[in-house]
Amino acid sequence: MSDAEIKLMIPGPVSVSPEVLQAMSQPVVPHYGDNFIHLYNETLDLLKLVFKTNQDMFLYVGSGTAGIDACVGSSLAAGDKIIVGSNGFFGDRLIWIAEGNGLVVVPVRSNLGSELDPANFLQAVQEHPDAKAIMVVHIETSTTIINPIAEIANIAREYDMLMIVDAVSSIGGVPFKFDEWGLDLVATSINKCLGAPPGLSPIAVSQRAWQSINALPPKNHGWYSDFRTWKKYATEWVDWHPTPVTMPVNNIAALNIALKQLMEEGIEHRYQRYRNLAIQLRQGLTSIGMFPMTPDHLLNPVLTAAFGPEGIPTSQIVKYLANKHKIIISGGLGDLKEKTFRIGHMSPVVNKEDIDLVIHALNQFPD
Repeated sequence: MSDAEIKLMIPGPVSVSPEVLQAMSQPVVPHYGDNFIHLYNETLDLLKLVFKTNQDMFLYVGSGTAGIDACVGSSLAAGDKIIVGSNGFFGDRLIWIAEGNGLVVVPVRSNLGSELDPANFLQAVQEHPDAKAIMVVHIETSTTIINPIAEIANIAREYDMLMIVDAVSSIGGVPFKFDEWGLDLVATSINKCLGAPPGLSPIAVSQRAWQSINALPPKNHGWYSDFRTWKKYATEWVDWHPTPVTMPVNNIAALNIALKQLMEEGIEHRYQRYRNLAIQLRQGLTSIGMFPMTPDHLLNPVLTAAFGPEGIPTSQIVKYLANKHKIIISGGLGDLKEKTFRIGHMSPVVNKEDIDLVIHALNQFPD
């Protein structure tokens, strides 16, 4: 099948609007100078509206995981202790990232399909008062669970710890309030709810985080991934070259269009539209006996995981939809491999007809 024929319904990357795609095909322009400065600053200003922040922001070149790695590496030194929440595959990945940066990890775990419990973080903080930070995934993409980061951030502030958040799958799809919730370092990805092609990780950094970053001695950790490098260029070269590296200018142009489309629709309207699609999908899945993994009160507006027919490896469902209906969904991850499948509805161009199409195709699965 050709790429033009497929219906992409995975948890990112997502299908993008024709206008966003067109921006990727424009002639390449310099990553400095007046025209680029206008595009770059306007894009950051739009991102601040989505993050709900007045703090510093960077467009870090790389995936969302690269952005999270930079958040950790910039703010903490090898040997520092960090409390990391995990209730799924991507929570475990945060542990790997922390360990890869030489940190001492105190894991706080919840069962698959359950939210992280703030009370467990409070206990961990009290047992490890020398911890420097807490790190949590907002949306655990392997299970679709949305973790209570605002409540966990309250604990981090109370005990003067940094709050680092993996918001790769949440920003642009569910309510997010960087300043109000007292977050310190947050990274997302543009190829999920923001509706742009992969390549950039928007990052927000609080003033409290800068105090920690600037207090660190030279770490021999790197130059590119050190936010002090990015801040230096954003401050000293702001009038013509505000980044330390060559930027993917077409990706920024595409993101700019995607953000303007979000603002035109309205952030709250986008949130509600995603929620309506999630309800429609959950009802459809239930009607054909492929039940959502989480109860309705844990509904995720941008991503739904479900169980297949009993005794059927869910990879068969994924392959069936791809081969017979040209619909691409995702299988389960980690301990949920072959037990669940995941349908992403986080693309700004996904609509009710797409959900009906998926349900109709699933209903024809030869179980």
